[in-house]
Amino acid sequence: MNQLPWQGYLPLKDMAKQVQIRRTLHPTCPQPQAAWSMDSKLYLNHPSIKAALWGPPEQITLSMIKSDVFDRRIADPPVLTLKELREGAYSQANEGFLDIQPSGNTRPKYGSLDPRGGRREPYAAFRAYPFPCQKPVGQIIVRCNDFQGCDPVQTVQQCSSGLTSSTLVHGKASLQLDVLLSMKRSVIAMRTEFSGLSHPLSFRLYRHRDQAHRMYMNVEGTEFKPMEERQPVYLPRGSDQPVEYYHYERDAAWNGPIEPPESGSEGRFFWIRQRLPAEKTFPDGFEYVVMGLVSGSDAELETVENGFGLGTPPYADEGWTFHEKDYDRIRQAPGAAATAALNRLSSGQATLYTVVVTSNDAADIMEFAKRQLLEAVTDGFEALLKENTDWYDALYDKREHGRVLYPGDSYYEKEITHLFNSWACKHSGGCRTDARKFEASASYAGIETDIQPWHSLPCYNELFYTPMVVRSREDALDMWWQLVEHWLPAARKNASEVYGLPGMILVHGYLPPVKPDRYVHTNSTLELCLETGAQVLKVLWDMWDYAADEALMQRLLYPALRDLAIFYLSYLELQEDGLFHIVPAVEAESWGIQPKFEYNRDTISAISMFRWTFHRAAELADYLGTDQDLKADWLYAANNLPPYPTYETEEGLIYAGVPGIKPRWSKGCHPWYIGVYPTTLADEIHLDSGPKEKEMMLRTVRSVPAGHNRPVYVLLGECKDRFPTVDGVHPRTIETYADLCIAINEDPERVINSRSGRIHLFPAVPDWAEISFRRFQARGGFWVSAARTSAGVTFVEIEARRSTLCKIMNPWPAENITVVEINTGDLIDFKVDRTKQECILFEAEKGKTYRLVKE
Repeated sequence: MNQLPWQGYLPLKDMAKQVQIRRTLHPTCPQPQAAWSMDSKLYLNHPSIKAALWGPPEQITLSMIKSDVFDRRIADPPVLTLKELREGAYSQANEGFLDIQPSGNTRPKYGSLDPRGGRREPYAAFRAYPFPCQKPVGQIIVRCNDFQGCDPVQTVQQCSSGLTSSTLVHGKASLQLDVLLSMKRSVIAMRTEFSGLSHPLSFRLYRHRDQAHRMYMNVEGTEFKPMEERQPVYLPRGSDQPVEYYHYERDAAWNGPIEPPESGSEGRFFWIRQRLPAEKTFPDGFEYVVMGLVSGSDAELETVENGFGLGTPPYADEGWTFHEKDYDRIRQAPGAAATAALNRLSSGQATLYTVVVTSNDAADIMEFAKRQLLEAVTDGFEALLKENTDWYDALYDKREHGRVLYPGDSYYEKEITHLFNSWACKHSGGCRTDARKFEASASYAGIETDIQPWHSLPCYNELFYTPMVVRSREDALDMWWQLVEHWLPAARKNASEVYGLPGMILVHGYLPPVKPDRYVHTNSTLELCLETGAQVLKVLWDMWDYAADEALMQRLLYPALRDLAIFYLSYLELQEDGLFHIVPAVEAESWGIQPKFEYNRDTISAISMFRWTFHRAAELADYLGTDQDLKADWLYAANNLPPYPTYETEEGLIYAGVPGIKPRWSKGCHPWYIGVYPTTLADEIHLDSGPKEKEMMLRTVRSVPAGHNRPVYVLLGECKDRFPTVDGVHPRTIETYADLCIAINEDPERVINSRSGRIHLFPAVPDWAEISFRRFQARGGFWVSAARTSAGVTFVEIEARRSTLCKIMNPWPAENITVVEINTGDLIDFKVDRTKQECILFEAEKGKTYRLVKE
């Protein structure tokens, strides 16, 4: 082949110049769709700021949250030890207790057995308070009454730079507004050009007084209601609930309301400033300032504190009342505002530069904010725009690795809008959070809310990120190794303090961005979803196994994986059948902790991920030439775990979450099911598994059609011409390249699957498709590029980033092939393994590139 498959195609950064995201601003709702949606049409995102542009035409509003702006207060209850839990499970006080967790979209009651009997959660403080959680930063409002009654605002966002523009015309009045979140600075720039105005254009910074304390205090927030007078309070689904038995008065010294926001001005600078309570991480308190400066026009500054009606009041969208009660409290709250009203009344130009500076950024946040603003004004709007264009150019250049190429241009828009936010991880809330910098967020964090679902902290029991690493996007997953690095010492203490065992255990919970001097306990039931530590480390493993990050493996992955394997080995219980059982173990999102651990043993998630941990730790011990005594113990345990639990259905035997228990799933529940973990996480049932195993897993998926089961069809090669919907029941046909683009964006392993250790090319791609891909990643640290037409594979190239055995399925079965090292033209010796079709095996050397050629 004279021309490589990707030659002649338009670079992604040039494609991006042709694609815009268009939207209509919602006049009253900051988040008009599901709070956890990662749709690029919803937000203007920055590495640490998530923002929403909304509001009526006369009051266009940018609302923001920032990854480090947190109320970090947290209770420190006595830990519930595994010894106490075992005693409680078998005590007579709990004989009649059966705690079943509602699943899915209902508000879960994560109950637990209390050693003293009853239904009380030992870590109830986490549910009793609406903190720790992320806090709204405030609003930036562009105000002009000339546009009252104007049509809803239409915006266009450039995928090449992130610039968002809108044009308003109402009678003789017109306004051009350009909004830019700098990707390299904490600067938001709003450029305006206006004419025909009869009312002054103004810019306002606003922050309402936090209302979270009203969850458990009276309206004034100065004293507690007596317990008997407390009325039930509605809270957003999934967030904290008032706990009827919790002793709030006992915590009065530290659980009071947040100080009201302040406003101020000095010269051309104006600001709102908020102080958050002192706690162990920031013992002097944490504060931030939103500061603005107007360039290009003179302005008169005005500040107000403890005033009403100063900001844009949020309302829930019809049909989506997720935050309405919280919005209602916010609408009634006083707040602080700082306003710059332009002196030029009718026409002109003006640019508002705003920065958000926190205690994380500088000791003197005011001086730091002023310097940042003066630098931005000196550089100017066009320089910030050029910086953003360069930032996105670099992103698109990076995404050339992992690119799929299709004929024609019908896929441009879908591909670029998919890539536009590909620098962030869903669990990070659309930003790039770093636990080491005391940052956190979640996709469900509300931009204008004081009470956050699940404390705006990401959960760790649904980490299905191998496809992102396959597509060379591991850079978006940095938050996971940063989380492990930050919490590893505390996780080691956790193993000893709670479980009385060696090693480390990072359990399911909601770890806040705080000083990690000890592990934060939030939910006793979730802490027995023991596979969570392995799920987190699998993200790091994929960064090593697929992306060949040797430094990460040696510095962090192996030490953490070794300690986790030591903990798991110590946790196992050798029983009379000669097998190592896992008791107690909880099926996430389904069952609580039961008397005598009736439903709390040998979950399929624990078995699969314990075995995964033992095998991976042993593999790295061999690679590093260490811990051979531990390796032998790990492998012995891996080979003597119980068989996967099953359940007999009318269609036949399926994999169950708990031995002998009917899978607990129904439409509307949490969209994943642990019965598929042997395929989606542990990589044990894969394309090279036996037909009986694969059929049983596919039967499981059909019988328990949770939305996140969809990848199983792809991973087992059963979804070539179909695109299952989120409920996994009603697939639609892949008929066009635009359809195929969406399908591959959701399931990149359609084009390459190496979960078994053998590289399969195009295992779940329609036969009619003529596509190629460049530098997808495969196990063993390989970059793989390939092309195919309707007649079959036409090009295969493999780049080795480690010296290891390469195993790739022959793309031309029964044909003679050669393996060529392309820099020298040398023919490479190889073997053919025909035990399961034809697999080509050859020793690859780090830094060399190989091409498979059909003779």
